[in-house]
Amino acid sequence: MLYRRLANTSERIPAIGQGTWKMGENKVTEKQEIEALRFGIEQGLTLIDTAEEYGKGGAEKVVGQAIRDVRKEVFLVTKVSAKNCSYQGVLRAAEDSLERLKTNTIDLYLQHWPSEEFELAETMEAMAELVRKSLVKNVGVSNFSPQLMQEAQHHLGSIPLVCNQVAYHLNDRRAERDVLPYCKENNLTVMGYSPFGYAPKVFGMAGFPETGSREREVLDDIANKYHASAYQVALNWVLRQEPLVTIPKAASKEHIKDNLNALRFKLEEEDLEQIELTFPVIK
Repeated sequence: MLYRRLANTSERIPAIGQGTWKMGENKVTEKQEIEALRFGIEQGLTLIDTAEEYGKGGAEKVVGQAIRDVRKEVFLVTKVSAKNCSYQGVLRAAEDSLERLKTNTIDLYLQHWPSEEFELAETMEAMAELVRKSLVKNVGVSNFSPQLMQEAQHHLGSIPLVCNQVAYHLNDRRAERDVLPYCKENNLTVMGYSPFGYAPKVFGMAGFPETGSREREVLDDIANKYHASAYQVALNWVLRQEPLVTIPKAASKEHIKDNLNALRFKLEEEDLEQIELTFPVIK
């Protein structure tokens, strides 16, 4: 397993974790979801990301069941919804998440989106209070610009902002314009979600290159070189930079095995150059 340091902390987390978006929405698939998370933990994917918004709290309940007897092995990430970002709202949301997760502390608590309703100072004041109460160990944000990250750190004072979770995949490299450089300069971890794109495609955002497309042919050709899949090449590419970790959703044991096998090779420079030409950063 490849590990990366969480910002400037002493915490080391797996470079590949487990995302839980869309989990906890259907009782029929709940058992399979729990089993997949358990299997992933056994394989070393002990970084688990969830949020109070996922399945209206259902994903947190699934995670709570999956980690019930292995909590100490897991680095647990969850998020407060932007609509709950008042001072009291953050405190209540955290306690509700702790109850659903059946744990006493959250390893990394993120503001899910910038709030249009509540001032960032108020939100970060509540985050700092959660740290002081030992209900949260580390504070981060999600979908924040460098300017908002800087503001969040200002309001946190001596408590470090350690992470920004953003979309990052071959067809969405916007983070490379400003978020990634800022995080590198300030020693923050970037946690990339949707490393295979958006499935299903939503709001016009790109999914994984379709079979038969020129982009997919490039990935398939590179994959053949490493006896891998196009998806494994894409995941390996995401992790090519040091501050990055990623949280693909994997609701089956087969997907988890595939994700782990993305770590068994290193893309050569010529492959990285070909990917760069095929999937350029949109300016």
